[in-house]
Amino acid sequence: MEPKQGTSDSTKYVVGIIIIALVVIGVSFANRNKKAVNTEDTSANMEETEQTGLTPTTDERSAQENVVTPTNKITEVVYTDANGFTPDDVSIKVGDTVKFINKSSGEMWVGSDVHPTHEVYNGTTLKDHCPDTAGIAFDQCGTGYEYSFTFNKTGNWKYHNHTRATMGGIINVTE
Repeated sequence: MEPKQGTSDSTKYVVGIIIIALVVIGVSFANRNKKAVNTEDTSANMEETEQTGLTPTTDERSAQENVVTPTNKITEVVYTDANGFTPDDVSIKVGDTVKFINKSSGEMWVGSDVHPTHEVYNGTTLKDHCPDTAGIAFDQCGTGYEYSFTFNKTGNWKYHNHTRATMGGIINVTE
């Protein structure tokens, strides 16, 4: 008596589907357990921090939590002979930085208005706050090719190039 070929093939087909289903289910459970382990590691690190009083660095926290920590945004403003500051009207959030880049043939000295005292941003005059060792005055305090300033106050802050006071712009800072 010959074995039935159809029964044997259909049995192999059903067994193959069952094996594939079991593999998919196994992978799913393995990933679920991996997430639980990561959560336990983060909890353990937080408990360790509470016990030791040491706070992990931003990089350590990001690695522990698998989360990208936001950094302050840097907006570039380019200064040229033809266009002055571009863009000349910038909107940023508190804690963001504006980087001024000199691509002109002349000098650039970014200073907050009012020219020539530069006293609008922090209330001190150019004479009072330069050099700005505390980093609180929106003033380059001299010529250069680049100048970066982090804005920690909300407001609409006008500025100019101290060496060519007709060239200027405004930084709008919101929360």
